[in-house]
Amino acid sequence: MLTGGTGGLGLLTARWLAESRGASALVLASRSGALARGGAAEWALLGASGADVRIARCDAADPAAVRRLLLVSAAGAAQLRGVWHAAGVLSDALLARQTAATLARVYGPKAHGAWALQRGTAALPLEACALFSSVAALLGGTGQANYAAANSCLDALAGARRGAALAGVSVQWGPW
Repeated sequence: MLTGGTGGLGLLTARWLAESRGASALVLASRSGALARGGAAEWALLGASGADVRIARCDAADPAAVRRLLLVSAAGAAQLRGVWHAAGVLSDALLARQTAATLARVYGPKAHGAWALQRGTAALPLEACALFSSVAALLGGTGQANYAAANSCLDALAGARRGAALAGVSVQWGPW
């Protein structure tokens, strides 16, 4: 299952899972429940992989929506074996112009979404739990205090999962 699954990194990850890792069933979740603009070519390549790929509507910032997504993912023919959390949005502004709304807009899908996934999968024997963080968590970025903080939460959650003997990794992506 991939949150942010219909965007660029989500589709690339889905194709890698299908072609290189043998995933036979994938659920790609996005807020809209639709393929992101510019994703048609990658979608076609993914379709050629032979994997059963479904798109699901899920706002990762909404814990109830994440619970429903986990139920849908678990209801598929294959057992839920991994979670890849690539959901996220930007709302850049210098710190003095950050508001509760800009913090919540970025923090919701990234940090709250990751926590909702953690709560829903902590008792499952996942083979993988990959959280798509950003190098902004390490280095910061002009106007990205909210984004850096949200990604730092992903890094900490992956460490906590590993400390509890659960699968967990946080990838601090650079610019792409």
